[in-house]
Amino acid sequence: MIKVFLAFVFLLTSILAFSQVGGTSTYQFLNFTNSARIEGAGGYLIAVKDNDATLGVENPALLNKSMHGYLALDYVNQFAGANYGFTSYTKHYDSLATFNASLLFANYGKFQYADVEGIRNGSSFTASDFDFRIGAGREITERISLGINVNLLASFYEKYNSFGVSSTLGANYYNKEKAFYAGLIIKNIGYQIKGYTKKNNESLPFNTVLSISKKMAHAPFRLTLTYHNLQKFNLLYFDDKAPLEKDPLTGELIENKPPGFGKKLVQHLVIGGELIFTKNFNIQLGYNHNIRYLNKTKAKAGATGLSFGVGFKVKRFHVAYSIGKRHIAGTNNHITIATRIGKTKTPKKIVILKPE
Repeated sequence: MIKVFLAFVFLLTSILAFSQVGGTSTYQFLNFTNSARIEGAGGYLIAVKDNDATLGVENPALLNKSMHGYLALDYVNQFAGANYGFTSYTKHYDSLATFNASLLFANYGKFQYADVEGIRNGSSFTASDFDFRIGAGREITERISLGINVNLLASFYEKYNSFGVSSTLGANYYNKEKAFYAGLIIKNIGYQIKGYTKKNNESLPFNTVLSISKKMAHAPFRLTLTYHNLQKFNLLYFDDKAPLEKDPLTGELIENKPPGFGKKLVQHLVIGGELIFTKNFNIQLGYNHNIRYLNKTKAKAGATGLSFGVGFKVKRFHVAYSIGKRHIAGTNNHITIATRIGKTKTPKKIVILKPE
């Protein structure tokens, strides 16, 4: 089993060495968060291993027996009438692995046709994305789990449509005694089979993510630190020909300096925390610096990049709600409802016959 794990790590390292990220990529809906809990923790929660089946959609290595039978429904209300939803179901097979099937549907509302002068003709069109995903995860040792998922992708924008396929590889380490978790995913390895226009196939939003989580020994708090886009250190755009700005106090021109090491580093970091009051009630807090940097305005940054979530159980239903401040102009409202269908998976009892 150790050989299998080492081979898996070698495969991940090889992909990291040869994959590159271009300036643009298609299928940005692959970056949508699939649960309110994940959104509330900052947009990434790939290390924590428990019975929350929505976590296994993002990192298939987290899929495990305790998720058996869970059906999850997720809805997100975005800006200007755009919205999307996830639905997923998880099933465990003792002799094979834990499997998950999920579907994303994103609808961006109606758009009106207009000519070059902006005159509308009264007709409209729609835009939508689909992502059908099948994942499998299995424990290799008591502490190490591996997983993989495959995505079938489709986009329909007015008369333009596109189809593609992608995959995510995941690994997880869990030390129960120290309440320490570590997760690694290589996300959106794939290809656009049919582009929106002929002979114009675009790259996918490739992302390699490493995350660690630690629960405090004497406090109901778990801290998560995530580093995304390992494959590319500099995520910032620098224009050395941009016009110089004036210092508001002195009136002197400010030198246009390229970003330094520290500024590049923090673009990768996401900090999340969970207050775990009981197994049926928890609160999430998160901060994503890259979202804040990209979406803040010069006039006002506000709470851009911050997120908050709460989860609780009502009878057989797990309910979670979160808000993610993605831009000063609006907020993502995220709600997730999950329930178990059928019975839990329990280990088979071994009957020992005593001699008479």
